[in-house]
Amino acid sequence: MRRTLPIVLVLVASLAVSALCACGSSRPKRKPEKPPIVLHTPADDRRAGKEASEGVAAEMGVLKNPALAAYVNEIGQRLARNAPSGRFQYTFQIIDQDVPNAFALPGGYIYISRGLLILSNSEDELANVIGHEIVHVARRHAAARQALMRDIPKIFRFAAMGQIAAYSRSQENEADRLGQGLAAVSGYDPEGLARFLSDLEHTERLKLGFSRFTTYRDTHPATKERVAAAGVRARHITWTRKPTFSRDRNDYLRRLDGLTVGTGGAEGVFQGDRFLHADLDFSMRFPQGWRLVNTKQAVGAMQPQLKGYVALELQGEGDDPVAASEEYLADARADGLGVDKIEHVKIGHWDAVRVTGSVGTRGGPLSVHLTFIARDGHVYRLMGVARGRAGAMQGIFNSTARSFRPLTPREIKSIRETRLQIVPALAGESLTELGRRTGNTWNIQQTALMNAVYTTDKLEAGQLMKVAISRPYRPSPKE
Repeated sequence: MRRTLPIVLVLVASLAVSALCACGSSRPKRKPEKPPIVLHTPADDRRAGKEASEGVAAEMGVLKNPALAAYVNEIGQRLARNAPSGRFQYTFQIIDQDVPNAFALPGGYIYISRGLLILSNSEDELANVIGHEIVHVARRHAAARQALMRDIPKIFRFAAMGQIAAYSRSQENEADRLGQGLAAVSGYDPEGLARFLSDLEHTERLKLGFSRFTTYRDTHPATKERVAAAGVRARHITWTRKPTFSRDRNDYLRRLDGLTVGTGGAEGVFQGDRFLHADLDFSMRFPQGWRLVNTKQAVGAMQPQLKGYVALELQGEGDDPVAASEEYLADARADGLGVDKIEHVKIGHWDAVRVTGSVGTRGGPLSVHLTFIARDGHVYRLMGVARGRAGAMQGIFNSTARSFRPLTPREIKSIRETRLQIVPALAGESLTELGRRTGNTWNIQQTALMNAVYTTDKLEAGQLMKVAISRPYRPSPKE
């Protein structure tokens, strides 16, 4: 949790575009806004990608698993050597995100999520996904989307952003076709794309997990027609197997052993509408019935009709909420915040500052409620936003702030996280029997999907299977 964008941008994004809730970028000091880089040339792509990549670690987090990161990079670099164009130097990283996701920034920065790796079952599948992303970069699809935006009159651009945020159908088809060809030339089975897309389709039906961000399915629509087209195309591609970096499927699965399934305990967890963070030792209750959001940057909730939003962030180190509020308000006022009242209050035993005000936007005025809380060498900032006058929201924001407190011993013990475990099956074992024996938290449909088997299959002796095991979370020792 760190400082957010200028307040006007955060409020507008929060209330006008629900997909961006609680995901604002950070800046340590106020700086002049940089104009967006226009992607006229490959050099522009490289500059824009480098600039954007600097925020990826802060926004999503990069997985701390050097061996797995090196493995993904090896696959990516093999594919990159056969890329359609040699204009870019490619980098490949794993983002610590629970949903199946992959994306490419202009200039060659490619990211694969932890959730996508957990869903995948072979190096062939992963190579085809990476190949698909390489094609988006090599064919400069981001530049084509930006050019389309420039051709739309300014007054209509905001309304059109959602429609063109994802790649066009023709761009997706091209990335599929050339990505499979790239995988084949690199010695991978092009059928891997069809298998992965098919599994991805089934995740939507089962609604696996809690999606904190846009998923790969959202930005790369995996329609039945697209899955079928990938399968037909694969059967007509001539390719020759080259030695893979993993010896076989078992070796591939062992590399995934221990990955966090869902949200890790270190990021805090929701129990109902109460948020518990073991490492920072605090708890807070959010408004009942609101949409809950937990990101690397903030934890918060949004009112179902988008009439209000509240989020807690860690502003930084310190023990003076007055100084922290003054520092933040210096920027916020410059961004248009009108301050009505500043109060010195207590939240539990801790000193706090409460600020109320408003900001004007094209969509009308927004009421703003800020609470700065100093505790154990850190300053937390709770931001509440409501359309028009705060009204009843004022009481909701105050009660949310007052709910901030330390964890109880019982709450600490109740926090759990789930990890992927690779286990050998017994001869003739069913998925139900496997789950019962291992303590698998996935149901039979989820287990079948994640392992690319049927729910009625009888397993072979020693067949490695993915299961999700829940264990108590152990907080990091305090320094």
